[in-house]
Amino acid sequence: MKKFGLAFAATLAALVATSAISLSPANAEGKATLLDGVKSWAYQLKDVSQDKIDKIVASPFDMVIIDSSMFPNGKEIHLTRDQVESMKKKPDGSRRVVIAYFSAGEAEDFRDYWKPEWNKNRPGWVYKADKDWKGDYIVKYWDPSWQKIIYGSPTSLIDRIVDAGFDGVSIDRVDAYYYFGDTEERRLQMVDLVKRVSDYMRAKNPQAVILAQNAEELLPKPDYLNAIDATVKEDLVYGISHKEVGNPAGDITHSTKLLDDSHVKGKKVFVVEYLAKKENIAKAREYMKQHDFVLYVGQRDLYELSSVVGEEGAKAPAKDADGKKPETAKNP
Repeated sequence: MKKFGLAFAATLAALVATSAISLSPANAEGKATLLDGVKSWAYQLKDVSQDKIDKIVASPFDMVIIDSSMFPNGKEIHLTRDQVESMKKKPDGSRRVVIAYFSAGEAEDFRDYWKPEWNKNRPGWVYKADKDWKGDYIVKYWDPSWQKIIYGSPTSLIDRIVDAGFDGVSIDRVDAYYYFGDTEERRLQMVDLVKRVSDYMRAKNPQAVILAQNAEELLPKPDYLNAIDATVKEDLVYGISHKEVGNPAGDITHSTKLLDDSHVKGKKVFVVEYLAKKENIAKAREYMKQHDFVLYVGQRDLYELSSVVGEEGAKAPAKDADGKKPETAKNP
């Protein structure tokens, strides 16, 4: 294990030395967005409560991605406009960007769109249960019935997010095409969905920003790149095995190249690494600095905010010590 750590440190150092790019506003193409000034950010996806909102308000982070609902006693209660507005003001009086999380590739049976009868008779757009997340279901995201849940009516996810005053959305499970053979057809269907969501939300709020999680393989597609403002990348240099070990150099290089190319074209890149060891945090921070990516380090369950911007850390995540996928966004 010690030898692997030394080997990975050398590999990461080499990648930093050979693959760094120089990016400045002068060579970045694209329109100005609310994300331009974001130099720190945080996730709060689990156990959202008024107490957690108050901690966000008191934090120095420039941006937060948060579930748009609370779940006291397992019942969904959507965040109010007042709650969202309170998070937009940092302690120093400056502006914080507040982004709502939602999943495009999975349905969750704790959401209020889930009908009780679906517990026995699944709707046609449900593909199968996610074996790692109890209560989550992989969906046929190209199905119009599922897309109607996402946008297009007063009770749809996007409409409620807009009405609550969020600055934008972070779309999870954009890479759900992997469940369907990772074909070009399925990739293009996800591109189409992201574009529809983006067009719909920007029609309601021209200043809205669209973040997409992972799925960097879609970034070379012009329609997709134009539909988003940023990528949120998990486990770029550590943790694809859900353990705190370095990723294969080929995987790091492949993903970084795609993210760099999008960044040069004006798209922000936010990276979350789930780390506890100070030396790993330092290495990850140096790598992100070289690529102008904005790093957040936290616990994999995203239950609590990191305490200090720039010195983020995390306790070793107990729930995924066996390497199983954690319930990152599971609230109830």
